[in-house]
Amino acid sequence: MKKRKILYSILLGLLVLFVLYIYNEFNGNPVSKLYSTKILENYLEETYPDREFRVEEGFYNFKFSSYDFNVIEIGATAPNENGPKTYEFNVRGLLKPYVILDSIYTENLDEPLMEKLSAEAQTEIMEILMQSVPTVKGIGVSLEVQKGNYDSNTTWNKDMKLEKPISMHIVLDSTQSTKEDVLTDAQVIQEVLNDNHYSYADVTINGNIIDDSNAEYIKDDTGYVKYYVSFEKETDIELKDIEVIE
Repeated sequence: MKKRKILYSILLGLLVLFVLYIYNEFNGNPVSKLYSTKILENYLEETYPDREFRVEEGFYNFKFSSYDFNVIEIGATAPNENGPKTYEFNVRGLLKPYVILDSIYTENLDEPLMEKLSAEAQTEIMEILMQSVPTVKGIGVSLEVQKGNYDSNTTWNKDMKLEKPISMHIVLDSTQSTKEDVLTDAQVIQEVLNDNHYSYADVTINGNIIDDSNAEYIKDDTGYVKYYVSFEKETDIELKDIEVIE
């Protein structure tokens, strides 16, 4: 009888834990919500020390496992509106929450200049990579520039100070390539980028099957992905990192 009671207690405890887990997955919990709120308040103080904000009560977004907040800027009025200026912020992470969306930052991005600089960076890096990796078919460069930091006529320079290191997406013509070939290409690409002192956050590579090798490169529309690999500046790229897309 005693063993049966112990078994029932264990099963009940497991059931309670399961219910709490399911609830947390869809609704979050008060402790995490309070912690995420504090993380956001500290972020606002450190990032925008000359501005005053009020953080509204957040809600748990189960789709993205984040706490979403509306933040009101004290003393600022939204354009063409009577109400205060409101921004959206998202915080993610259980043990170490961090801000994943800052709409003050995103609203202040200089998109026309970003597009111009990206195109110039793509041309430059493509020419350098092609000298060592002939299978390079195309490249996309993502970078961010805040309004007012650079004149609209500024031209790309790898030494310019950007908000964040650039990210790159590279497409290879891997129609006839083996997994080992793609590994070699990725290692050479990393070496060329590092030797030329590019500051980058990450590089993703798609090794594609391309029917017409003379076709013009079009992002997301050049062949079919056969291999995939990603790396950062100091990553040791190994054969196991090359994913084969079935």
